[in-house]
Amino acid sequence: MIGGTVRFLVNVESLNGVESVGNLTRHRTAPVVLRSSSGYVVRYVPTVSGEALAHAYQTFLAELAVKESLPVSKKTREGELTKFADDDFVKAEDVTPPKDEGDMRRFEVDVMLKDVVADVGGFLYAGSRPVRRSSRISIGYMIPVLQGDEVPAQLEAQFHVRYAVTSPKEKQAIYNVEIASALYTLSFLLDDENVAVPSSPGQKVKREEELEGQSEKRREVALKALYNILSGDFGGKRSRFLPSAELKSAVVVRTDFPFVPEPGHSDDYVVRTAERVEKAAAILGGKTKQVYVIDREGLKKKGTEVVNQEELVEMLLK
Repeated sequence: MIGGTVRFLVNVESLNGVESVGNLTRHRTAPVVLRSSSGYVVRYVPTVSGEALAHAYQTFLAELAVKESLPVSKKTREGELTKFADDDFVKAEDVTPPKDEGDMRRFEVDVMLKDVVADVGGFLYAGSRPVRRSSRISIGYMIPVLQGDEVPAQLEAQFHVRYAVTSPKEKQAIYNVEIASALYTLSFLLDDENVAVPSSPGQKVKREEELEGQSEKRREVALKALYNILSGDFGGKRSRFLPSAELKSAVVVRTDFPFVPEPGHSDDYVVRTAERVEKAAAILGGKTKQVYVIDREGLKKKGTEVVNQEELVEMLLK
């Protein structure tokens, strides 16, 4: 299991819009509860959804899988993460739908052998005999750091005009894009041990050995795809609103037991994570508990310090 918490300083971004109201494109916001000097209060803050982050991760995963000659379905290659949702998608990939409950494991293995992204990112077949594989990657919303009375985040609508000087009527198109700047935090989990491992009950099926033969490469690309998140390469509207983004700090933990790192809402989140993982290992009988830290904020920390995202991914691959 690999779990991580990251803090990004991101300025002037429009990574996740939700709707258009007139000529205004709104940034996604969400209500959060924080404790101020006067008690608990609710604030609406800019966010980037877990769906947006997971889409970026899975798209990058597909690109890496193709380079490693691992299977990726046609729809996934095109960026459509429908992942065998119904009979039309299943038949298009030449996969036989499950006949009954006893055929679910065979179907899951066949789908995994058709698409690495369906293996790592999960899928839900909603046919007459539904089959679900839970995602091995979990990613939460990216939200501002909630510390003290002030939330380090701000929204602002930017005015823009498209002007057609050669038009007979010299038309103008006025529009506003809501942008945000914030010190963001996000958390993720990757259950790399269960990549290439079927989740449906039943006896081992015929093609499972073929899946096992790809397991090492599948886990490797699942780890490499984390670089997309650690480097901030996610979100939309990047062609004209490419944000000024800097990874300020991160803690990533590798364990052989379930563990979720502390969220990055306090300056001691790294050391608290390291202390908790030691106690969790003692309680759960864990043997593996590696803690990696990136620190550009002068935080208190415990664990192996690494210089950047590239070195961190290299350490995780060892």
